Amino acid sequence: MVLNSSETVAVVSTTATVNGTGSLSAGLDWPYITLTAIVSSLSIFGGLGITFIYVLYKDLRTPGRRLLVYLSLMDALTAFGNILGVIWLIHRDSSVIHKSMAYCKIQSGMTIYSSISSFSWTVIMGLCLVFSIVRSSPSFASKYMKLFHIISWILPATITIIALSTNILGYDTTLDQPSWCWIDPRVPNALFWQFFTGKFWEICTYIATVVLYSMVKVFLWRKSRTTMTKAKKTRKAALQEANMKLTFVPVVFIVFRFWGTLRFLLGFFAHDYASSGDSRWIAILQGIGDSIQGFANFVFYVCLTEQVRKRIFSSIRRKKPDTQTIFSETGPSHSRVGTVQTEHCNNSIKPQ
Repeated sequence: MVLNSSETVAVVSTTATVNGTGSLSAGLDWPYITLTAIVSSLSIFGGLGITFIYVLYKDLRTPGRRLLVYLSLMDALTAFGNILGVIWLIHRDSSVIHKSMAYCKIQSGMTIYSSISSFSWTVIMGLCLVFSIVRSSPSFASKYMKLFHIISWILPATITIIALSTNILGYDTTLDQPSWCWIDPRVPNALFWQFFTGKFWEICTYIATVVLYSMVKVFLWRKSRTTMTKAKKTRKAALQEANMKLTFVPVVFIVFRFWGTLRFLLGFFAHDYASSGDSRWIAILQGIGDSIQGFANFVFYVCLTEQVRKRIFSSIRRKKPDTQTIFSETGPSHSRVGTVQTEHCNNSIKPQ
């Protein structure tokens, strides 16, 4: 999780002393600790669940689900990093954890890397969706997969290595609220480092996600205007489901991530409020929002996606899956009314 200049690895509080000798329970925010730990655990479960399903069922290994696996693994890693932040809070008086910055740097580096990588895969999924549907190029994801790996693995790693090697990671002891480790606000050019290690990429992802998914929705809407009245009921349902998925992705991403961005802005424009206990509710929402992405993907792309549910239930009942039933929502491949377009969306890019 990448947070603002007022945020600490240790979820420290002004009620504790700088040397960590304050009362262990005095500065703890148990609602924050509990909710963040629960949501993070669910996201780890969701990310591993999506990966397990991809590995287990060969017939579900589409390029779109492959991208989703990479995204889910990074969201799970972010959630694990947030759990490490909670552990720091609970044991902040420990001489080993508090006096050594190694724990802080490991947790901060982990969340910097996983967050930027997650942002990258989110944009790539939207870009592949545009090329698959709008540009009628369903092989785009497979064709440029190597480039995607370079962007999404090597770029975040480079940024993380730079952050670790320049000794800019740390925490702010002036807060009266829970938070994570990120950039030490006392280092020179702290604002630059905060944008470089997270916020710039996050804001760009907001914009890119809205633009890319809006392009696809507008394209499908225009295509459906001339043919929707003649389309079969199953095809209408398929198009409606595709539109729902296209709405879900940017809305959920922005709603969950918004609280971290809000806290970041408050840290600069209303620092007194941001550093006081009155803004603790924002920290709680941020702890939930920044940790829940992996679980949200699992619920939507597994629990609420009929094709995947049918495949799993069929396996549980030890019956051979009916291929025609599994892919019935996409309709015949020659149809142009939300079928070819939706099929590209569902089978090539959108994980079903």
